[in-house]
Amino acid sequence: MTDDFGRLTALGHQLIDTHQRFLDALDDLRDGGHAAPDLATHCLAFCTAVTRHHTEEDTTVFPLLAARHPELRDVLEGLARDHMMVGGMLRRAGELAADLDADGARAELDGLAALLESHFNWEEKRLVSALNALAPGELIPQW
Repeated sequence: MTDDFGRLTALGHQLIDTHQRFLDALDDLRDGGHAAPDLATHCLAFCTAVTRHHTEEDTTVFPLLAARHPELRDVLEGLARDHMMVGGMLRRAGELAADLDADGARAELDGLAALLESHFNWEEKRLVSALNALAPGELIPQW
């Protein structure tokens, strides 16, 4: 029997919510409303949050899912490769923003938005049901 609270807090759905918050924050960064110094500060916070999220997935979530669902190993490896590409783009955007190159940073963020949207959609399609099937307390990611 599944309790209602457990269904509301299923990890797969938390992942979707986290991804949506990241995309919303990225849209805010890209909208052009931040002056260069503010863009640098907001970009650093965004880059740190996404990096932390992907590190948590790579070190905690993906190994657990790979052990439980060997059929997902190729997907998980592909997602980890995406994380490396995203990391490079995050670094470049952060460096450009720190150099007060707002136009360059926004251009990098535009490319990042396309990659993250595709990455998040693929991840959600492939992993949400496996995450939702985990027992309560089995995995507590810091998303």
